[in-house]
Amino acid sequence: MSDYDNLGSIPLKPPPQHYQHLALNIQPEQLEGSQFVFAGDEKKKRTLSEIMFFGIGTSYCSGLALGGIWGALEHSRTFDGSSKVLRRNQFLNSITKRGTFVGNSLAVLVLIYTASTAFIGMGREKEDLWNDVLGGGFTGGFYKCTRGVKSAGVFTGLGMMAGLGVNLVNGTLEQGSSYTSDTIRDLWEG
Repeated sequence: MSDYDNLGSIPLKPPPQHYQHLALNIQPEQLEGSQFVFAGDEKKKRTLSEIMFFGIGTSYCSGLALGGIWGALEHSRTFDGSSKVLRRNQFLNSITKRGTFVGNSLAVLVLIYTASTAFIGMGREKEDLWNDVLGGGFTGGFYKCTRGVKSAGVFTGLGMMAGLGVNLVNGTLEQGSSYTSDTIRDLWEG
């Protein structure tokens, strides 16, 4: 007799309407946008902590992978005639060194970017393209603020371009391919 034999006696019925979040049969095409929890429910917008959690986690994992590739390439260039055990240890050390460096750095940048765009949006009481552009500029300037005014200015501009890119990619994924052309046209016209 296994531990799962008595599961057949448990009545399984759909959850009541007020427990909509427990329903497991929600199809992806029923969801209108990634910012809203349920289709048609604009009051249930993703919170700042949910957006930050997703952004930081995604960037940390991506940074680990990219840094690991960087470490592996770095190890392959410094290959020597050591024993097999030492080469394997050097390989793992170089992956660990670069992977955590890139993952942590990227996650901190996303943390600053997400927080700054949210606080700029709350201060302006609007959610539009300029929150991402200004948040990217703040992140870039803050990232290189200890290097001097010239370096901070250059990275502010690069951050603003990255913020614009993030907005255009997110908007295109959520609203379709016309978002980018419409946004750029609106920028030029007004």
